[in-house]
Amino acid sequence: MPVTGPQLPDLIGGRFRIRSLLGSGATASVYEALDTVEGGVVAVKVLHPHLDVTPTVRAAFFREASIARSISHPSVARVVAMGDDGDLRVWTAWMFAPGVTLAELVRTRGPLPPAAALAVVDRVLGALEAVHAAGYVHRDVSASNVLVQREAGGDVTAVTLIDLGVADRPGRSARAGDVLLSGVTAAAEGIVGNPAYASPEHLRGDAVGVAGDIYQVGALLYLALVGEPPFVRASIDETVRAHLMALPPTVSVRARGVPVELDRFVVRALMKEPGDRFASAPAMRSALSAAALSSPRGVAASMAVAPSGVPAPATRLLPSPVARSAAETVGPRSGASSLMWILLSTAAVLVGILVFALVPRAAPVEAQERPHASSSAAASPSVSSASPSPPAARAAETPVPRSVTVPTVVGRQEEDARALLAAAGLRVAEKTGSSDGTDAVGTVTATDPAPGEVSVSGGPITLVVASGFNTVPDVRGATADRAQYSVASAGFAIVLRHATSSIVPAGGVIDVDPAAGSRSPLGTPVTLTLSTGAATPTPLPSPTGTTRAPTSTPTPEPSS
Repeated sequence: MPVTGPQLPDLIGGRFRIRSLLGSGATASVYEALDTVEGGVVAVKVLHPHLDVTPTVRAAFFREASIARSISHPSVARVVAMGDDGDLRVWTAWMFAPGVTLAELVRTRGPLPPAAALAVVDRVLGALEAVHAAGYVHRDVSASNVLVQREAGGDVTAVTLIDLGVADRPGRSARAGDVLLSGVTAAAEGIVGNPAYASPEHLRGDAVGVAGDIYQVGALLYLALVGEPPFVRASIDETVRAHLMALPPTVSVRARGVPVELDRFVVRALMKEPGDRFASAPAMRSALSAAALSSPRGVAASMAVAPSGVPAPATRLLPSPVARSAAETVGPRSGASSLMWILLSTAAVLVGILVFALVPRAAPVEAQERPHASSSAAASPSVSSASPSPPAARAAETPVPRSVTVPTVVGRQEEDARALLAAAGLRVAEKTGSSDGTDAVGTVTATDPAPGEVSVSGGPITLVVASGFNTVPDVRGATADRAQYSVASAGFAIVLRHATSSIVPAGGVIDVDPAAGSRSPLGTPVTLTLSTGAATPTPLPSPTGTTRAPTSTPTPEPSS
């Protein structure tokens, strides 16, 4: 498809050649592009130039890419680079994920066979394990944000979880405070999320934790097996009320022949109380495997979908007067995978409010058994003595500290790490160190003692926590490609400028701002000034007028 929309330079970031427009939303357009440095196809998201691109808006736009950098998993969309080309061209580049969205797949092919549906959900849960381990909750696990690649025979070969635009730390609400959204819509109050999949606590504006993602995975599996989300109603307002108050639906009511094990699995995931759902993504994944194995008919059995009376799309949300506005943003495969960000009015969701305090739940680490006193130290009748002395058994009465294995908290946020250590019977030292690097601020990068080592119950643990800063690399004299790679790998955004230089060859880096070696917050735009070569000398003006030819002057004859 020809490129339409805002005019773009031939190369984004001096590297990505735009080939076609994938889609456009309220805040950005997404293009398919060729990576001229490393080869391959990428998806480039470009912030709309008409937005007020202040430093705050720029930082908010880069936040999604910064979160993605902290997550490493084959089923999570991977960011390639991010930068600012000047003239309001703010962009992020992502690995191009193959396949179509689950929403489009179900809409065009109908509900998935159970084996395929479970394969998709299993990979989504694997991706969420990585997201949660990095200290985030996704908060928008929907059919539009799951890309599925299948073989000709229908087997699922790859699944990619995309769009971290709503992701945040556990325990925070999803109330509309997004700088990008507030810049394009008048709705300042409400909830940011997808009402077809959002959990009850999400829709109430309460704290959202891992349990919120678990709920959304349950809704995702329901859609994959039935063909539509679990609480399709005539309006957004009614859908929200159903999430808050209606009983979780059973798959077998709509998909005949589904084993009872899967019915129970989906119902548990969709429980209203966060504590009644699966405790974590790994726990849910294990339960999914158990449900598949214990099914008497096997998950590969063909199931007929019961008619609903009226055909329903993958996500059917009719316009509602309760909704203040709707803003759409796009992920790496917009169009097929666009995310509808619904700003629900507070009045619509404040129905039967019950506030949940979602504190990360840490499973206590099993401590080693306390050593028992030896039989030789057992109490025995005392023998009187003229010189009384302390009983020999007194030493056995002294409490022996328990041995505790230090749990792995590296990669977690400091607050979560402290909770896990406390649950294990350990305490965090008053003073903790900090480290610079590419880890998100507040992420635990090391512990002392190290994970797996043995400490005593109540023993102090020193945490080393990421500062959110890094050192600007010295790329002066490097080629533009190498410099951009180094700066992006260090966690900074890139701004390109050009200037002439008689010293640095064309394409090389003349200067870096902030200065090379300086300490700057992650995501800070680093300006690379690239050489265009030596300035072309201005030719001197040609002489004007005519030059008189020399005249011969007779040499006087010597006098005789």
